[in-house]
Amino acid sequence: MNRVCEILGITKPVIQAPMAWITSPELAAAVSNAGGLGVLGTSAGSEEIKRGLEETVEDMRHAVRKTRELTDKPFGVNVFPSVIDPYGFSKAIIEMLKEENVKILVVAGAIAPEEFRAWKADGFTLIVREMNPTVRGAIEAEKAGADIIVATGCDEGGCMPSLTSGTTAVTALLSEYVNIPVLAAGGIVNEKMALAAKVVGAEGVFVGTRFILSKECRAADATKADIMATHPDDYIVFTQMDGNARWRTTPHKHGIEGLEANKHGDLNPPSGSFFYGMLKGDPDAGVNTVANVTSLIKSIDSCEDIVNELARPFAEQNE
Repeated sequence: MNRVCEILGITKPVIQAPMAWITSPELAAAVSNAGGLGVLGTSAGSEEIKRGLEETVEDMRHAVRKTRELTDKPFGVNVFPSVIDPYGFSKAIIEMLKEENVKILVVAGAIAPEEFRAWKADGFTLIVREMNPTVRGAIEAEKAGADIIVATGCDEGGCMPSLTSGTTAVTALLSEYVNIPVLAAGGIVNEKMALAAKVVGAEGVFVGTRFILSKECRAADATKADIMATHPDDYIVFTQMDGNARWRTTPHKHGIEGLEANKHGDLNPPSGSFFYGMLKGDPDAGVNTVANVTSLIKSIDSCEDIVNELARPFAEQNE
């Protein structure tokens, strides 16, 4: 049996990336019901910006319970190590997940061995995605108890790694140096790209952009139309977070201004608001961020069809 499926209790090794606001119980449940693993991102399903810790946690509790109403299959929740979560939101979310008996964490950002060990001791399964994936980081995560590693290349949408290695290279390297399964992330938009990931060592795929262009994703229709209409040569890539991250976006205000700021030495221009940008559909309010091969996506499809397509290269392992 495919090891990713065995670890997660799913039937198809397709994991939906936790894309913050534009995820929802409906999206996560649709992916899980199709045999993959749906994931609730931060503020998943929320209809307004929450300010306090208690409100945020209860909002996520509602999303967890709603997801469980929609699927009896496993699903995960996105959390962050404390080094990049100084206000303790993820710590509080994890306590809530213990109460709600959700056992899969998609840990994004940094390698935090002590926290990983504590979470494992609490019975969680850990899918670990280092923001700038390295072989040393993957080895350290495995030693600390990570169950699955995400190999993210600069092909991805969202907060791109500052390192310039593509998905194929990162996947090949990490899968060579760790014994646990590796998921390929970045530009996995169709069966051909999933097959390429499998060839270089991936045992499954970690997918964001393709699920934005799904029927169940709650991103605004204007957001989806903007992505579908943008020529691949017109994407704008600019550096943010003092050089530690980059954004690829369709060509609107924050992308244009961010690139110009970079030219003048500003490596931390604003990326705007995901809430007003991608969720609500105002392309000038925030980055509309996608993978570099998004133009290969030709239609907006159901999560079931997307999961089935991306899982096909791995079907032989599941027999």
